[in-house]
Amino acid sequence: HLGALAKVMPVTALVGTLAALAMAGIPPLGGFISKEMMLYEALNVSLFGLPWLVPTVAAVAAALSVGYSLRFAAHLFFGRARDADAHARAHDPGAGMLLAPAILVSLAVLLGLTPMLLAGTVVSSVAGAVTGGPAPELELSLWHGFNLALGLSALAILVGVLLLWRHAALLRGYAAMRHADAKALFERAMRVADLAVRKAVVTVHRPSLQRMVFAVFAVVVVLVIEGAGRGGSLTGPRELLPAPPSAVAAWLLLVAATIAVLVEERQRFRALIYISVIGLVIALAFVHFSAPDLALTQISVEVVTILLLLLALNLLPKLPALVSSPTRRMRDSVLAMLGGLGVGGAAWAMLTRNPNDPISSFHLANSYSGGGGTNVVNVTLVDFRAFDTMGEIIVLGIAGLVIYALLDTTSRGAAGARLRSWQEDMPHSPESHPVMFVMSTRILLPLELVAGIFIFLRGHNEPGGGFIAGLIVAIAFLLQYLASGFDWTDSRRRIGEHILIGFGVLIAVFTGLGSLLFGANFLSTAFDYFTLPLVGEFELATAMLFDLGVFSVVLGAVMLALAQLSHIAKRAARAHAAHEAELRDQSQEAQS
Repeated sequence: HLGALAKVMPVTALVGTLAALAMAGIPPLGGFISKEMMLYEALNVSLFGLPWLVPTVAAVAAALSVGYSLRFAAHLFFGRARDADAHARAHDPGAGMLLAPAILVSLAVLLGLTPMLLAGTVVSSVAGAVTGGPAPELELSLWHGFNLALGLSALAILVGVLLLWRHAALLRGYAAMRHADAKALFERAMRVADLAVRKAVVTVHRPSLQRMVFAVFAVVVVLVIEGAGRGGSLTGPRELLPAPPSAVAAWLLLVAATIAVLVEERQRFRALIYISVIGLVIALAFVHFSAPDLALTQISVEVVTILLLLLALNLLPKLPALVSSPTRRMRDSVLAMLGGLGVGGAAWAMLTRNPNDPISSFHLANSYSGGGGTNVVNVTLVDFRAFDTMGEIIVLGIAGLVIYALLDTTSRGAAGARLRSWQEDMPHSPESHPVMFVMSTRILLPLELVAGIFIFLRGHNEPGGGFIAGLIVAIAFLLQYLASGFDWTDSRRRIGEHILIGFGVLIAVFTGLGSLLFGANFLSTAFDYFTLPLVGEFELATAMLFDLGVFSVVLGAVMLALAQLSHIAKRAARAHAAHEAELRDQSQEAQS
């Protein structure tokens, strides 16, 4: 219905025509250079032993691209007007909508006129990254002399012009032919694919944690069986060391706690205590193997997790209902034992073999010189693997927001009905806020905050860092919530949890962008040493800002989960009280 729009939309016609000519590969635009380079490379490719196949396909594709690009510009902007009513309302859009395509078209023009100046460095860098070595020599120019690639480009342009000239006749011939409806075929294929994907998703991703864990362990068992079928020795060449008594005792305690969790799985509080014992043993194992950062992280995560789970247990039945039949339990037990043997066998095979050129040697050698810190773990997190860490804190922030969104809906629907009929399993203590607990937590709060700041500041050279510091500060506030109640603590809070998460992600991103201003790579670290009176020499690194972002996201995510659990408890209490009052009113009305 559109045509001759150049009369009523001249600026749009200019931008659109230049874009179409660039796509068609018409000189002197950048599209001509890229298409000629593509044809030149196609001439050097032989497929199925046929050296002419790839160049022919590339030339046909180039000719078709010229044809549809020229048709777009000629018929839309310079053809005859087909709908007078549409043309009466047509006009150029505002500058804001034209800006983006105008910039791209300007680049296409400039790339055609000065390709080496604008794109030489970028193309050289990409070529070096692809080849894995020094960048090959290249020359980007509009004229490379007479060659076969230029001939194919000219042929493609000529064929495209012929297609435009004979477009009406070709269209009539195509319409007269008997052919399948591409739209119907596409929609049918999409329906079939959508149905198949839905069945696969429903089968695999049913809302059952048991089913998902079953699938994971089944894959592990299959991989172990496949590996065992190839033969070879499970035990590697490394010499075994005798286990010290402390390691044997820790192993026995770990096994005993694991068995206790299985035995007491219906006693949620007891199972939680035994799970904390497992976490403590793992932390001690980290200490034994000289991994203090991991030990601090493990202990901090255990404390935060246990405290949050205790709040959640208050809203769950003390004795959960049986959800598995004896047959399913037997099946799951067999799979769990096979999966455990498989994971244990894989760990044994890896630990009894020497690693192949571990990357840790690079981190150990370059931690101080490249990152300015002697704590290799922290330098790896905030410098060598800073991009990974940034992705992880973004995921952590999203997880906190998802917890907020999920728990915020508990007052509606079926969840709200369960809250209204919620009954506490145990009576409340007559002293809801014990004085000794309240006073001790308030005295400890500044000490805990100082400890968190200390752990944060020392993390670049000693065990610590933003993640551990965020957990320590979160534990300090968690204790305040437990001792003095949510309302008392929340009324004294000045910064919201959402702000903490957003601030942390933004400061991490801006720290990475700041390095670009100085010609360095994204998230590169700079450090230097300074001297102050009474303080002496100390180091400052830009990685500290990134670590501050990690600290903020961790603190915000934990506090957001705590706040939502507290809100649920308050809503449950209010809903239950309102439900009880409604029942009393109905009873009184019935009696009257």
